Amino acid sequence: MIRNALGCTGATAAAAVVLGARLSRLPAFGCVTAVYLASPGVRGRAGTVWAWPVQAGAQPGAWAVALAAFAAGSALYAVRGARPEGPRG
Repeated sequence: MIRNALGCTGATAAAAVVLGARLSRLPAFGCVTAVYLASPGVRGRAGTVWAWPVQAGAQPGAWAVALAAFAAGSALYAVRGARPEGPRG
């Protein structure tokens, strides 16, 4: 659960930079949902990497992807901040 929370937090932070704060949750939700639906019976090293949210236990590849997403998203958000919202008119 900690791995998935870290990975999704990084993805959401990166999406806030690109899409803005209001839409920032959509990419992480879409990715996790798609992986959950597409990954029954995933096996092998490649599956551990692309299906990191649904991996059981302490898979090193899944942890690496989640931590990389967290680090990249956090750094991008720290440097750029959330995209400003446009006028609501």
